[in-house]
Amino acid sequence: MNVKMWGPILAGAVIEAIGIILFVIYGYIFMSKPASFIFSYGSMDFAAFALSIVGLALIMFGGYQKK
Repeated sequence: MNVKMWGPILAGAVIEAIGIILFVIYGYIFMSKPASFIFSYGSMDFAAFALSIVGLALIMFGGYQKK
């Protein structure tokens, strides 16, 4: 197993999963109050965006390490 390649890919996949979980939690909190239906960004949403970008960068870096 090429740790140089699969290490960043698997770490990025875990970070992506955490980001998706944050998106789902944010959506659930957002939709649980139908009276406040105006979409607004929150800190959890920004954290999920940041984690998704970092996870994608790690996955792409791992793909770049493939020989």
